[in-house]
Amino acid sequence: MSTLGDLASRRNNNFNLIRMLAATAVLISHGYPLALGHDAVEPLSDWLGLSLGDVAVITFFCISGFFISLSRDRADSTMDFLTARFLRIYPGLTLVLLLSVFLIGPMFTTLSASEYFRSGETYGYATHNLTLLSMKFHLPGVFENNPWPGINGSLWTLFYEVAFYMLVSALGASAFYSEGRKFAGFLMFYAALYVAFKALKLNNALFNDFYGAESFFTWSLPFVLGMSFYRYRQHIQHRLIGFLPFAVLAVCTWRTPYFFECFVLVWTYLIFYLGFATHPTIDRYNQLGDYSYGAYIYGFPIQEILADLFKGIGPLSMMLLAFPLVILAAIFSWHFIERPAMARRRELAWFLSSCLDTVKTLWPKAGKGSAR
Repeated sequence: MSTLGDLASRRNNNFNLIRMLAATAVLISHGYPLALGHDAVEPLSDWLGLSLGDVAVITFFCISGFFISLSRDRADSTMDFLTARFLRIYPGLTLVLLLSVFLIGPMFTTLSASEYFRSGETYGYATHNLTLLSMKFHLPGVFENNPWPGINGSLWTLFYEVAFYMLVSALGASAFYSEGRKFAGFLMFYAALYVAFKALKLNNALFNDFYGAESFFTWSLPFVLGMSFYRYRQHIQHRLIGFLPFAVLAVCTWRTPYFFECFVLVWTYLIFYLGFATHPTIDRYNQLGDYSYGAYIYGFPIQEILADLFKGIGPLSMMLLAFPLVILAAIFSWHFIERPAMARRRELAWFLSSCLDTVKTLWPKAGKGSAR
């Protein structure tokens, strides 16, 4: 029986397809509020207490936790790792922000062109979202009369994604070596914090998502589980029967305060089972590329455009019209922006390392010169 460690060393897997299915699930989930407004009930929300979009984000984060850990483990250096992560996020993000500000915004704003371009909010939208701090989801006058005003509500997850990159970087490659103890210490520390957070929440001592604690622990849990699956990959058997005890646990805790944690655990196990359950027919999808990121960042603005152009459009019609447009945008983003950018990883990492070495060399001399 193969372990996840055996299977992770192979190039063929189903994770590109699973991520694309998750991005499609986000498109479906967003179709309800974007077409019907804030009171719309998204799929699964009544049954699971989680929307289809929530389940998709959990999927993204658990997969990311596994493969970002693998990336850190195999990276030549911290600079090489950080460069790879930067190139995976920022080129695609930069383009969608520029298109939003300079193409979609002027076309759909209710303001005049001069008012739109004089507004500080117009340029603040791009600068705030590039830093991923105090993110903005509105452009002046754009889609204000839509059922759900805004231009790209999907971007909020990128703050957490990059924050988790920093966590993996801080742990360093040594945390993921089979003989290392660093990860076990981190896991115990995280578990203690999570238990304390859960106790405060259950006792109503945690009000209004205190300093973002609830959001952090909600979305870090699947990521940390993905990290754990990578760290202990040689001890996790790839078999469907291993899914059953976790599934029973999730069923037994349904409608209880502990269901979320049990659901994330069973879902993470299922995702990695399916991700490594390869088949020649499914393997062909990997040859196309990873379109999930492009689908994720372009889906929301495309759906908002449809809501503006076709007043009163229903969720199903929006999904059917949006899907081919999102696929085209995702294909363009992957082949012309994301993949070419990632191909420059080694060159950019070498350049940045060289610049850093030069600064380190010149810094003492600059200090001595200023002292004189």
